[in-house]
Amino acid sequence: MTTYININGDVRDAASLTVPTDRTFRGAWSFNGDAVDVDMTAALAIQKDKLRAERKPRLDALDVEYMKALEAGTGADVIAAQKATLRNITDDARLAAATTPDELKAMDLATLLGE
Repeated sequence: MTTYININGDVRDAASLTVPTDRTFRGAWSFNGDAVDVDMTAALAIQKDKLRAERKPRLDALDVEYMKALEAGTGADVIAAQKATLRNITDDARLAAATTPDELKAMDLATLLGE
């Protein structure tokens, strides 16, 4: 049985290619001669989307805490700062500095927040 790899309509026999073993950034694959490479710009976009999904429950919880703090009249500024940190996580310079898919993959929310 022959296995094919289709990247944006360009279909090739997988047996003739060097293919990454990690499929985390499968959506960022591109053909490069006899190899399949990870386009780091596209991989960065994928990782940012993962971070957005990962931070959403935290932001939702902080929204509730923020409203409670507003009602109590104290602590809203601290929660607002936490929310800003989470919102800005996709702009963290360490993401753009990653030069390999493994480095980029290691940049999950907990790592970027130092948890």
